[in-house]
Amino acid sequence: MSHQVSAGLGRHEVAIGAHKALVDVLVDAGFADDRSVRSLMVSELRQALRQPFTVTDQLTARDQLIEIVGVCSRIDEGLGVLVSVLELMRPGSPECLKARRLIAALPVHDLFPEPDLVMVKDLLEGLVPPAFPSLVQRAARHAAQPPPRFEDAWVAFYYLTDLNTTPGELPPALVFAELIAAGCLADRPRLREWVSDQATRLRCDDALRDLRAEASNALPEREKLYLVIVIRQDQIEPDLYQVCGYRQDTPDWPPPCGDTVLVRDADLESHVDSLVAASEEAWAGRAVDVAIEFVLPRKLVNTPVHLWSAELRSDAPQPLSLSYPIVVRSLERMAYPRWHRRWRVRWSELQEHPTFDRVYFCEDKDTGERNRLDGILGDERLVMLVFAGSPPSRPVPGQDQLHSALSAGLPALVWHPTASSDVLREVVAWLVDQDRLNDLPKRTQMSRQAVFRDQEVPFDLDLLRDLVILWDDPRRVLFLASSSSYSA
Repeated sequence: MSHQVSAGLGRHEVAIGAHKALVDVLVDAGFADDRSVRSLMVSELRQALRQPFTVTDQLTARDQLIEIVGVCSRIDEGLGVLVSVLELMRPGSPECLKARRLIAALPVHDLFPEPDLVMVKDLLEGLVPPAFPSLVQRAARHAAQPPPRFEDAWVAFYYLTDLNTTPGELPPALVFAELIAAGCLADRPRLREWVSDQATRLRCDDALRDLRAEASNALPEREKLYLVIVIRQDQIEPDLYQVCGYRQDTPDWPPPCGDTVLVRDADLESHVDSLVAASEEAWAGRAVDVAIEFVLPRKLVNTPVHLWSAELRSDAPQPLSLSYPIVVRSLERMAYPRWHRRWRVRWSELQEHPTFDRVYFCEDKDTGERNRLDGILGDERLVMLVFAGSPPSRPVPGQDQLHSALSAGLPALVWHPTASSDVLREVVAWLVDQDRLNDLPKRTQMSRQAVFRDQEVPFDLDLLRDLVILWDDPRRVLFLASSSSYSA
């Protein structure tokens, strides 16, 4: 994919059409009916633009409006100032809204003079910044379609100049350049100076200050980022899985989806290790906390993903759970919007009341009677269910702990493959610690680390090794569209 700096003739045709439409808007707003109103508009434009601004008296009213629009179009951000004057003189009118839409629809290449484009090209060409796709996505956040992949920052910048903006806002291409400048870049001072000059020229210094303030506060030290690994079973081969990693590089959600790869059952751990390694390389310059989440289908919820190892090819691989909070999430619930409202209600309840009395411990009798557990979990005060054993791969309809909990919206589920209900109650009570349920994933990780520190607790710490935590935050939903092509 490549672009040329010079603009095509099509943009000039678009601009002429927009200028004609803008003149029509001014006529509809009554500016062709009264010479004194046009004189007042010219006076306001002269003051706002700080430039000499005259209109020939010998022209007809419409021709005067054509000249006004033409002069404004030749001044940086002049059309935006014209719309602002229109809003001053005709506040709240339909013509104001129509004019604003016309300006927003103009191509933005012409916002950057060609010498300035050449200068920024020298800075961006061949550069592939850290978290490149996320930076593009953030700059293009209002685009109707997600941006494609680009070979370098210059190609992405030029693509972003095609996206619309409104007066007073930073063009997406300028947002992108500023986000790059905020990162680790040898030419950072030159690029930041270029961005500052463009913002001043376009009269959007306030928007740039807001963006820089947001960037300085967006990822404070100890901010948390997520690597979400989605594993779905292939529809044809039962031991083949579609695996995709969603790595969060900015506070924006959702993060972009990486490549979807077809992986054999026996190779899942190795592939996850490669996703973790790639993420750590991308985060190498960041002082942030990281959590790993596995979005799994029911068939895999009992897979001990927290015991999978990092750095498998090294001489000293170690379980992921020693370095990261590891939780499981439900693929079925994420893909089933019908359950999402109840899910959000229970999450809100958990955040407001993260206490031990909001936990329900399932008993054998609860699954012995059809729909008994559904009735119990209908109490919206409950936010967490502790299972009586691991959820079976082939449950009995109406007696399924996992289905009942997911459909009721409970965001936190815990089970253990072998521990008795009494022991499991002690483990959960210790982890929740009365009112720390909302910190369950981190406390579980710290407790697993405590196994090696001879810490005294009222139960066998080895039990934590096989404890499964399903922790599902509805604020971080992924839109799991089906993929038609995969990497082998």
